[in-house]
Amino acid sequence: MATTSYSQQLARNIFLRPQLRRPSMQPVWDSLHRLALWGKNIGPAGYVEDSSEEWALAWAVNQSATDKPFVLFDAGANKGQYATQALALLGNRVQAHCFEPSPKTFGELSANMVGKKQVKLLPFGLSSQPGELNLYSHLGGSAEASLAKRDLSHWGIEQNIVETVALRTLDGYCQEIATTRIDFLKIDVEGHEIEVLRGAAKMLGERRIRFVQFEFDSPDIESRTFFKDIFHFLNPNYRIYRIVYQGLVPIDAYSEFHETFATANFLAVAR
Repeated sequence: MATTSYSQQLARNIFLRPQLRRPSMQPVWDSLHRLALWGKNIGPAGYVEDSSEEWALAWAVNQSATDKPFVLFDAGANKGQYATQALALLGNRVQAHCFEPSPKTFGELSANMVGKKQVKLLPFGLSSQPGELNLYSHLGGSAEASLAKRDLSHWGIEQNIVETVALRTLDGYCQEIATTRIDFLKIDVEGHEIEVLRGAAKMLGERRIRFVQFEFDSPDIESRTFFKDIFHFLNPNYRIYRIVYQGLVPIDAYSEFHETFATANFLAVAR
């Protein structure tokens, strides 16, 4: 006979009580829900400094050979925040390719990377197909710029700045520069992550990218992307982890509970 743990029995006894599901209790559950998400590092993961992204990069570096350059692709480099962390961690060992399609933001990125010879700056974005699309933002150069125009009216924000940006595929770029290995691919492109991955299908399918860090967030609502899409795209060749505070939690099976559109970062590791 199957046994039931004390915690399972307690949860069953508590949540089967109808009174705990009444309207008066909902503020309590709302607060606990937000607290639980925060504890899972879902929500406070929007900034490199607070998200443990730096920890995840350091962890990946420690798994890599020390006698070779560390090849880093930064898709959605913005003003160079992530590249700056990588430079501080790896110094001259890093070979960084920073992709930033916004002309205004690219200018700021270029100014911030002056003299950093180990960083290559690319004035285009990555996607599933080469071409051009509109990039929407409410402040030119802001980190919330997205290829899918977002409805941010509940925050009092309107994405009324439009830039036409160039896009290419990661596979195409790698073929052009004769790159057959990427140590770390970081993707933060405000809801366009699945398209970047589709444009890297060959490199990913051959497991030539060892680590892939990606963000899943509210912009995925506008792009109509679900965590399920990303999980099933990567899962055959990569094991996926959620990045928590100085650690990784494996996700070995998909669940609808993963569809939380608050900022979270994940690390996919080649199998």
